[in-house]
Amino acid sequence: MRILLMKPPIRACMVEVGRHVPIGLAYLSSALREAGHRTAIFDALSFVEDNHVVPESELTAKEQEKLRHHPRWRHILHWGARRERTEEALRSHRPDVIGISCMFTPFYEAAYDLARLAKRIHPQAVVLLGGQHGTVSFPHALQVPEIDVVVLGEAEATVGPLVAELAGARRLDRLPGIAFRCGEGFCGCTEPGRAPHIRPRTPFAADLDALPPPAADQLDFARYDGTTTLITSRGCPFSCTFCTVHATVGKEFRARSPENVVDEIEHYVNRYGVHRFLIEDDNFTFDMDRVRSICRIIRERQLEVKLRLPNGITVLKLSDELVADMVGAGFESLFFGLETTDAVRLRRMRKGFTSLPKVAAGASLFRRHGLDVNGSLIVGLPGQTLADMAQDSVNCALAGVRFYTNPFYPIPGSADYRTCLTSGLIDSLTEPALFDQFNFAFGNGEVSPEEMYWAWAVTQAMALWPRYFEEGGLRRGRGGEVPLAEAADRLAAHSRALLATGRRMDVPALVRDARVTDGGTALVRTDPGSCFCATQRVVGDGRAAADAPELCLYSGDVIAAALSGYTGVPHAAAQRASAAAGDAEGCAFEVRRTDAEPLASITAVFLDRLDATRREPGQEVVGASVP
Repeated sequence: MRILLMKPPIRACMVEVGRHVPIGLAYLSSALREAGHRTAIFDALSFVEDNHVVPESELTAKEQEKLRHHPRWRHILHWGARRERTEEALRSHRPDVIGISCMFTPFYEAAYDLARLAKRIHPQAVVLLGGQHGTVSFPHALQVPEIDVVVLGEAEATVGPLVAELAGARRLDRLPGIAFRCGEGFCGCTEPGRAPHIRPRTPFAADLDALPPPAADQLDFARYDGTTTLITSRGCPFSCTFCTVHATVGKEFRARSPENVVDEIEHYVNRYGVHRFLIEDDNFTFDMDRVRSICRIIRERQLEVKLRLPNGITVLKLSDELVADMVGAGFESLFFGLETTDAVRLRRMRKGFTSLPKVAAGASLFRRHGLDVNGSLIVGLPGQTLADMAQDSVNCALAGVRFYTNPFYPIPGSADYRTCLTSGLIDSLTEPALFDQFNFAFGNGEVSPEEMYWAWAVTQAMALWPRYFEEGGLRRGRGGEVPLAEAADRLAAHSRALLATGRRMDVPALVRDARVTDGGTALVRTDPGSCFCATQRVVGDGRAAADAPELCLYSGDVIAAALSGYTGVPHAAAQRASAAAGDAEGCAFEVRRTDAEPLASITAVFLDRLDATRREPGQEVVGASVP
């Protein structure tokens, strides 16, 4: 049979970039080809030249609802192939079966829309939906008539028998690992039932080395910046309350052999010229001996590669020898999943095995071998107060631990999602599209959605410029009002120092230049490659001026938060020029004083926590070393 495997575009307020190689579809394609089928992969997310701001007239009802809930932003971004390109791919391949991946529930609408388009063009084709969303929310997916079958969990062992049955008798009620509606020709029921058929899951693959390697020949690595994704293990024995990984890959840690992993790396290097790898394991460092063996074989084969771990590493079992092996093999841009510096809350999250002191010690090990690593924090965890959020960032900054922050959001299927249900923050009828991480549609029981957004903006500023905040605290401690012009000059200097490192920053807000007018307003321009529009790859989108004249308010809000932290006075930003809209000067913002709430109160809380903690005995303040 002819099978087209598709990854839909994403439409959201903000898209995390650089992690979109469709490795899951490539594994399925390989398994299907081994069974004798003809396959193709269409990855809509790889067509970044089609990225654009969605015009107001094209917003769906759910997207309009998302914008009504967002405390600040007024845009929806479309990331990936436009509809015309997707339609052309569907017509040119003439598939018998169309498989659609949907990994994240907040982005389900684009996947459902793709299913409708696929059925309109190929009404006789069978449409499958797989991925995390389908696995945890299959009743929701089966409400879409155009989706015929939902594939549950790991699919390599499921799709072969499924496609074979679709080519024959089409009796799917004898197959494991799928869900489908009754009475549509896929079951032997004499009377159609209202409930769907939900078949027991296929056992997780025990021998990952036995799986056929992903169909790399169907991927255009130039579209992924010469980078690909590796999956070297599956399953995670930990039970973090915010995570849903167990739904798709289980709790048992299953790993490929070191030789098998490095064979794949070497194949990419020699056959495709790929030297950068994102290892998407959920717990890559769980087996430290295996990690060291992988590193040793990479060095023995003299492979010049760069390896990253987008899902982070744990502090467990770290040693100087392991760190030396990882750095020597080419690992870079690593981070520890810290989430919070509050030991009590970490135990509630079932992450009592980590702590700020352990992360600081681990970071020191890596620095000894020439590699800076981050810690990750979650802002707005259930029950966190503003002071708690501020304290986490302050603790990391004063401990000298580089960090970045992500806003909390309830992931359907997670323990935290159930907590939000029982506490009344959400209910079973809450629109799933609102669970977008950067939509800020919900509070956490202690703070409102608006407060959570502004608190996150301050943590982003502190994560990007921790020494700037420390310097500002020292400057304010000398007494007298800190002039905005001084704060703006110092922020530009700190930004230039960061740009000089050549590192990619997690927060897109580096300042190119700044000046203060006679009226006391700061005019700030961002570095062209370090603004929100650049990271979202929509620079020069001709329609952005009309559709989102303040597209980069995120960057402006982070800059304003930094100036507030230095001067001790709350400031707010407004966008005055946009590179996305084609302004030659790039993105520019006006930043001025404000007494508006909740910004003023949030600024006061963060500065109180910074100044009070800095004065505690034993706190060693890192002095400013930026020119």
